Amino acid sequence: MELDGTRKDILAATGHLLVEGGPGCGKTTIALLKAREAVETLAPEQHVLFLSFSRAAVRQISDRMRGLLDHAARDRLEIRTFHAFFLDLVRSHGRLLTGKPSSFITPDREGRLKADFVGDWNEETHRLACEEGRYVFDRLAGTAATLLEGCTAVRRLYSDTYPMIIVDEFQDTNTDQWRAVQALSADSNIVCLADPDQRIFDHIPGVDETRVQQAIEYLEPRSFDLSKDNHRSPGGGLLDYANAILRNDAAQPVPDNVKTYVYRWPGTCEVLVHQLLIALRTYLEKLLGRTPTIAVVAPANSLVGRISEAISTETSTAKSVLPGVDHELNWDPELAAAAGYVVASIMEWPGLQREAAIPRTLSAIADFYRVKLGGGVEGARSTVQTVERAIEAFVDSKTVRSKTAKALITSFDAGVGFEGAPVLDWQVARALLQGSAELTELFNKARLLRLFKATDALAWALLDAWNGSHAYIDAAATVQRVLANEALEASQQDPAPVSLMSMHKSKGKEFDGVIIVEGEHGARLLNTTWDSKRVQANRRLIRVAITRARHMVLFVRPTNGAPLTGDVWAEQ
Repeated sequence: MELDGTRKDILAATGHLLVEGGPGCGKTTIALLKAREAVETLAPEQHVLFLSFSRAAVRQISDRMRGLLDHAARDRLEIRTFHAFFLDLVRSHGRLLTGKPSSFITPDREGRLKADFVGDWNEETHRLACEEGRYVFDRLAGTAATLLEGCTAVRRLYSDTYPMIIVDEFQDTNTDQWRAVQALSADSNIVCLADPDQRIFDHIPGVDETRVQQAIEYLEPRSFDLSKDNHRSPGGGLLDYANAILRNDAAQPVPDNVKTYVYRWPGTCEVLVHQLLIALRTYLEKLLGRTPTIAVVAPANSLVGRISEAISTETSTAKSVLPGVDHELNWDPELAAAAGYVVASIMEWPGLQREAAIPRTLSAIADFYRVKLGGGVEGARSTVQTVERAIEAFVDSKTVRSKTAKALITSFDAGVGFEGAPVLDWQVARALLQGSAELTELFNKARLLRLFKATDALAWALLDAWNGSHAYIDAAATVQRVLANEALEASQQDPAPVSLMSMHKSKGKEFDGVIIVEGEHGARLLNTTWDSKRVQANRRLIRVAITRARHMVLFVRPTNGAPLTGDVWAEQ
């Protein structure tokens, strides 16, 4: 690899660094090369720490590392999410703040607790942390920062372990994450990788648009600008066009590898996406000579969900029959996990008496709807109450009126057999989620969990839970443990060839092709009724979505979609 002068200067620089640049400019690559040089100077127990926000980003950084670093260097580089790093720190040292051992409340468990709590949930999580040493996701960063700020021994321990810390997507750090970085900067060299134009999480409390300037003032780093470079899609014009949308520059021509398709009644965006997805996959296969990776992204989760349902099955059009498309849906992880606990509870049935099995599964269903309730779906409250009445009636040997409960009782009485093959047995248990609207919803959410191969983490864990003859012991607890771990650490599974997600979730990912879908009503890319601040926030979001692609971007838009550039109202 030949390096230009700027990159050679980055490798030679000492102290705190700030490397700025757009998507595909090579920030991650030069940071890994910087880490490679740093590990040669480390003491035996020291490492370089690379912090990022998402498991997908950690996975991509890890993949890139294998092409740049030898085995010895890879062993000295820890690539972790903020949450995973902070969780380990709090688990190890949280007792210093409370005098009690620290424990973590998983997101699905938090949803259930929040649904049953009356009062200010934010104050309650503060009390749980301070008085009981129990932490939800959103309390980890603040607690870790407090430990690093208030305990010199802890801070020096971590700085001695990690003399260099690389912070990915620095512009998106919230107040507590920035506090932790500030504390560690006293003895560790901090390398900030940033692109202010990719700041798309302003809606999250604590994310500050002046964060990069704060780093310049506090860290006084050597600064480097790579914004003119683009290695992800060089020569394709995607970055130039994305920047034109960001700056509302109508003079920039639309490149040949960006196409827009419009749908109109009676056609739907879901069918058009289905058609274009198959066509794009065929085109990229011929272009690249391999199976391509494609992302379908949209502004709203509700639209993503509808597209997922539409492309999952065979669809007939006036001109052809569209085959179903296997895909990964990155959406509602807490609900998918809660649905998984229901499936796992069914896998325990052959080892339990009827009087224990049915209430256990119904309780898991009630917990699923508590998670929905904790997420703001108020209609879930009545479902929780209905299921709880069914549990009470069943335990008291009274008439069970719930359609969901009756369906489960019928399935249990009919008998279910498992063979000790986790993937097949999971599918058998999941198939019993039918007979009511609630069970159908659970079935659809459980399908989002990744349990396709015997080598999946869930399959391995369930294999250990198999009793050797007919049932899985504590399967629900096993699934909960695996999913809680995967919520913090990067999954080792290869990305699916086709992925669906919100535009926000596409951050930090790369694909050969991207389809950006705009809804006809609420899920808009831009809207003439928005104020200028929201318009500019969505322009940054569109830029992120476009620059996820290496080769091709397709827009799917309604006939009345607002123009992406040249609109005067956006500047008013």
